[in-house]
Amino acid sequence: MISIILAGGAGTRLWPVSRKYWPKFLIKLPNEKYSLLQKTFLRIKKFTDVEKIFIVVNREHKFLVKENIQDLNIDFPLENILCEPDIKNTLPAITFACFVIKEKYSDEIIGVFPSDHFIKEEKKFVSFIKKAKSTAKKGPIVLFGIKPTRIETDFGHIESDINFDKNSFYIKKFIEKPDFETAKNLTFLENVYWNSGIFIFSLKTFFEELKIYQPKIYKKFENKSFQTKLEEIYSQLPSLPIDKGLIEKTKNVVVIPLSIFWDDLGSWASFERIYKKNEQGNIILANNVDIGSKDITVFGDKRLIATCGLENLIIVDSEDALLVLNKNFDQKVKDIVERISDETTLYHKTTQRPWGFYTVLRNEKGYKVKLINVLPNKKLSLQKHKKRAEQWFVVKGIAKIICGNKILYLKQGQTLKIEKNIPHRLENPSNKNVLEIVEVAYGSYLGEDDIVRLEDDFGRK
Repeated sequence: MISIILAGGAGTRLWPVSRKYWPKFLIKLPNEKYSLLQKTFLRIKKFTDVEKIFIVVNREHKFLVKENIQDLNIDFPLENILCEPDIKNTLPAITFACFVIKEKYSDEIIGVFPSDHFIKEEKKFVSFIKKAKSTAKKGPIVLFGIKPTRIETDFGHIESDINFDKNSFYIKKFIEKPDFETAKNLTFLENVYWNSGIFIFSLKTFFEELKIYQPKIYKKFENKSFQTKLEEIYSQLPSLPIDKGLIEKTKNVVVIPLSIFWDDLGSWASFERIYKKNEQGNIILANNVDIGSKDITVFGDKRLIATCGLENLIIVDSEDALLVLNKNFDQKVKDIVERISDETTLYHKTTQRPWGFYTVLRNEKGYKVKLINVLPNKKLSLQKHKKRAEQWFVVKGIAKIICGNKILYLKQGQTLKIEKNIPHRLENPSNKNVLEIVEVAYGSYLGEDDIVRLEDDFGRK
């Protein structure tokens, strides 16, 4: 079996812990050893050989995914991290992966798995995968359905029909994210399931159905040199989920009820389904002192969070943002994120980069101060800025700097000014020591998108 992990998403649902450049699948839940992506990878490894696992990512997240998987100390082929040049939803992502797989393998059974779901009873999950493989070999696309445990308007629902085989059922109809009353009625029907977003199918079946229902997408990828034209191909693709683009159109699809604990972690309210409440009905996942609060969830990292006399609230604290919301407005987090105009929706205060990381110490109108840590033998891109100048001060180590036509070496305590539009590059020439510098950027615009990359070791643009 070959498995495809879809590592996408914009990082809005679990903001401020998730961000655009630190999406949900990279989060480690409290009391967990691994990130959601790592847990997904290890779960899939139980029924798929490592070299047959493929991860589809947006290219902005490639190095994060690479490091996250490498932290598992597993010999995983990095060429199996497939980078999309743009976010076009799940059907283009799955199609891209399937055409890559087609170049290496014949008609194998494919499993498609989101990277950020929470699944308990993993041994039982593996047994369901075996059942799905058996069914998929008979021809249909297999979709796992979850029996509803609550009224849910944010999931697509599936109404099953008669048996296809002993494990699966034909699908009578799909109900896309129903309103409350419809969802309420569906919840108590025996033959209704949530769409889990987990699919099992043969490569042959997928391509046959794609040719019928999305021939334009199929034709974009059928050229053997498609990987050299990904930018062009993706610019012409629609943003289309596999459900609407294929699954809800074909008749060659069945559902297998997946009777395990599953959660898509689609909101902060989902933490109530994973973690136990105390006697007051509170879930405390932070350094918290409380007096008299009831039915609250508190999530934080470092700072003390003191609460008193609160009810029905979710409190999420991060280094640079605090979210406080009534549980009845849990699905409005995405709307809040859309109203935030600064970089708080994009980056954490400390941001990982393939060369190391930086921490924003101060961000004011007209200037921004960062502490930059460069790992041994790593270097930033050769770049320039149109709207800002920078002053670098070496705190620790030796910095090798390209500035215009000059190559300079700065030691601790030395400083350098870099004017606008001057090509420059920071490098740590040490084999073992981390380089630390303080950067003061000043100008009319200080956003991270004011970077013109001229060269980059990590393929970023």
